[in-house]
Amino acid sequence: MTDADQLFTAISAGDENELDRILEAAPTLAGSTRDGLTTLRAAAYAGHPELAVPLERCGVAPDVFDAAALGDVDVLRDLIDDDPDLVNQHAPDGFTPLHLAAWFGHTKAAEVLLARGADPQAVAANGTELHPLNSAAAAGNTVIVHLLLDRGADVDATQEHGITALHSAAAHNDAEMVALLLGRGADPYVTTEDGRSAAQLTTDPRILALLP
Repeated sequence: MTDADQLFTAISAGDENELDRILEAAPTLAGSTRDGLTTLRAAAYAGHPELAVPLERCGVAPDVFDAAALGDVDVLRDLIDDDPDLVNQHAPDGFTPLHLAAWFGHTKAAEVLLARGADPQAVAANGTELHPLNSAAAAGNTVIVHLLLDRGADVDATQEHGITALHSAAAHNDAEMVALLLGRGADPYVTTEDGRSAAQLTTDPRILALLP
């Protein structure tokens, strides 16, 4: 296992002591990437955003995708103001900054992105066909779902396999999200590619009571 591999393993495990040990011996490793994934974004993806602190202490500067995933609004704003084209760029893993802010629940970051021209209908460039709304709904981020819908996102936008935000919310037994989406006009009769409606994706009585 290379030193960089050890670094990413420590990040994935949320092992701050091991991360500190590795960085103390080789601080430049903080700038490593794996398949286009930065260490900062790896920390966010692993659910350990606090590890961004020791990584940035070693001189790593967040890119626009890192800033969106970590909710670093000041950096995000500065980067896009310097280069407006960044707002709708796709990361190597196919997601736009808005997808990342939506998934990780960073409302202020999403507001900054939308105010600077982020496309609420952007489609992930990785085969998942995810829209930011799908990401926000799957993660249970109700405030961002409202924000995206207010900015023109299609409430019935489909991702891979014909899955809508409503399908995802029902499958996750998220009654609050189901109620929100229905209230914003989601079609409960839309089916996935394999023919299932939202009502067929849940056994939660709270959700079944909301659906036809």
